[in-house]
Amino acid sequence: MHLPDPPDPFILFDDARTHNAAPARLYRDPVETIVARTYAEVQPALDRIGEAADRGLHAAGYIGYDAAFALESRLASLQRAPGAQDMPLIWFGLFDGFRFVAPEDVPAMLPPVADAHAGSPVPLIDEAAYAQAFAEVQEAIRSGDIYQVNLAFPCDVPLHGDPREIYAAIRPHARAGYGGILFTGDDWLLSFSPELFFTLVRGQLTARPMKGTALRGADAATDEAAMTHLREDPKQRAENLMIVDLLRNDLSRVSRAGSVTVPELFHVETYPTVHQMTSTVRARILPGLSAIDVLRTIFPCGSITGAPKVRAMEVIGAVEPHMRGPYTGAIGRIDVDGNAAFNVAIRTISVKTGSTTGRIGLGSGVIVDSARDAEWRECLDKGRFLDPLQANME
Repeated sequence: MHLPDPPDPFILFDDARTHNAAPARLYRDPVETIVARTYAEVQPALDRIGEAADRGLHAAGYIGYDAAFALESRLASLQRAPGAQDMPLIWFGLFDGFRFVAPEDVPAMLPPVADAHAGSPVPLIDEAAYAQAFAEVQEAIRSGDIYQVNLAFPCDVPLHGDPREIYAAIRPHARAGYGGILFTGDDWLLSFSPELFFTLVRGQLTARPMKGTALRGADAATDEAAMTHLREDPKQRAENLMIVDLLRNDLSRVSRAGSVTVPELFHVETYPTVHQMTSTVRARILPGLSAIDVLRTIFPCGSITGAPKVRAMEVIGAVEPHMRGPYTGAIGRIDVDGNAAFNVAIRTISVKTGSTTGRIGLGSGVIVDSARDAEWRECLDKGRFLDPLQANME
């Protein structure tokens, strides 16, 4: 079995971790597509996605970060007219079914890599512009307006080869747990996300926010030291805890009273180029609510906004000159039985068919004692997985 050829849309959800990887899912030949290109189309599109299960159909696709401005009235002023080359705010396919693929069989279904590769990200802002945005965020924090903001910027990524080949080339160096390929017929998303937004399984909601980063060490001793420092660093723990509290509050809006718990706090996960700190939040969904209700209520994930969420998003809208597009949105699926899973669309390349340049966003959480140069470096470190020479550190 191989991936479909363009122009047929398809989606591959792929867990590329080396231990305890989940089976991949391949969705192909949609019976219908649901697309929102304007803000007025966002809510009706979500309605139609939510009705798919009633028709015996599975839904899979993405919702871009900027779609949130149609979900929260206080953010309506942030709406910007999408450009002709921008991807839709929402794209979902409806499918009769999907195919499971064993983790060990995924590499064989991907095309040969040959000389396909991605170059290093090229920021579309310079350090001076980043410094100005950082200063404005810090001023908002010092004034007590917000506690944290995830400050991000877009980058161009030089691409060589078919997008499926590029995904196959990067996959072993990213080892992402919530990645995959999404092709709409016009646009590609190559996702290497390590972050889960939420799952809904038989009424149980699980979110796993990721906040806190440390660059891998060059040898075993320095690598272990980097991991220990991340786990114990008061700044990183405070940053993570702010987002855990935000997610607890978000989940409480769609969950049974008293059901929100935090079974795991400050867990460090290791990837080829960085260590990341994650925590786990769980809850039981309220009777009568569905995955679409959850998505409408808690989107986007608080780990890529800041806290408080709405005010942080207003600050982001003021200091980031570009629309984020799919970056920091969510890619995922809703099954006929109501179960669902969505990632946080970080470390995700978007590219038009035929283009030799992709787009990726890089960001980090800024709090009151953040250092500008360190945050700029952290953002760039998060893009190192695209370069095999930097990624192959173990």
